[in-house]
This record gives sequence, structure tokens and C-alpha cells, in this order.
Amino acid sequence: MSVYKNIAEFLEFINISNEKFTLFEWKPARSMRRFDLDLNIIKENPISDIFFHKDKGNMKIVYIRKHNLIYTAGANPRVQYQLLEALLEYIDLKFNEAYDVEVILSYGNFSPGLFERFKQNTEDIIMNFADLDLVKRIHVECRVCNTVLPLFIKKSVIENAESHPVPIVYSHKGHAILCFIDRNFQHRGIELVNITG
Repeated sequence: MSVYKNIAEFLEFINISNEKFTLFEWKPARSMRRFDLDLNIIKENPISDIFFHKDKGNMKIVYIRKHNLIYTAGANPRVQYQLLEALLEYIDLKFNEAYDVEVILSYGNFSPGLFERFKQNTEDIIMNFADLDLVKRIHVECRVCNTVLPLFIKKSVIENAESHPVPIVYSHKGHAILCFIDRNFQHRGIELVNITG
């Protein structure tokens, strides 16, 4: 069964924080792992409204700073970054629908337990992720691997793009391909990309 349909099996954590502390954290049942060091490193990045990725070898981490909050998700390396980005975009939307975070934080002396009921919202989002229609699955050919690969693309990336086709880099097995995706989620070209960093 695909990672997309069973994303819950691959998630390590979801965290919503501000600069000072964690407001909300979801982890799988029976997970005793802590991610404080990862979250502290993420908080050092002051840039807002752009997704950042960290590859830890045994885990992929995606995070974004929005509205003075930092949304972070960690998952098994098999989960594509676009899936985690789509998940965090939806978590942000639902969290801000459930709470007037700016007003709550303005009081200064609240308990993070106030956000505990968001755990059920998060469980529902995770369990129904494949039905939320947040991503599109397409297939692209990698001439290096000589195989067809599934590529997940956030719908918001294509729908909110200023121009088309949209370039998407798919890094896998030590190399990367650049895929050009049109407004109908069709690929219009694929190139091998040289990697540095």
C-alpha cells in the first residue's frame, strides 16, 4: 500500500511552536522519541512563508514559519517532501480555524494544554489524508534508473504558480531529475540535474 494512503504509518511527529515553546505536538501512539534538538535548530531560521527541508538520513523533516508559528513534520525517508508540505499547509489552515492563536498568545499566561483538543483534528487529518485531495500523483520517467517513478505534487504549488510549467526537482537514489509540470498536472519535460550543496 502506498505511503500516500497510509501516511500515518510513516510519520514521526507534527509540531506547532513559537519562538519560546511548543503549543501542540502529535506523535504516534507509544512513541517516546523527543525532537527538541531538531526543533531548536529549526527555530534559528528566521525566514517566513517558505518550506525548508532537512534530511537526517533516518528521517525527513519539513518546516515552515507562518504567522509567528513554526509548523514542523518529521517522517520516514520514504515520504516525499511534497506530501509533508501539503500536510503542514492543511494543519496550519485547520489550526487557525480552531483557534484565534494571535489573541491567545497575546495573553502571555496560557497553558499549551489549551491546544490539546487539536489532537483529534490532527488524527482525523492524518487518517483521511489521501481523501483530502491536497496532492496529485503523476508518473515520471527517470532515465538514470530506467524506471517510472511516482511523483507527488502539492496542488497548491501548481494552482498558485505565477507561470507554467512549474519546475519540480525529484531527488532519489543519489541523483535528481527536474520535472516540468503544467497546469493540468502533466509533465512537459524531464532533465537530469547536477547536484551541489
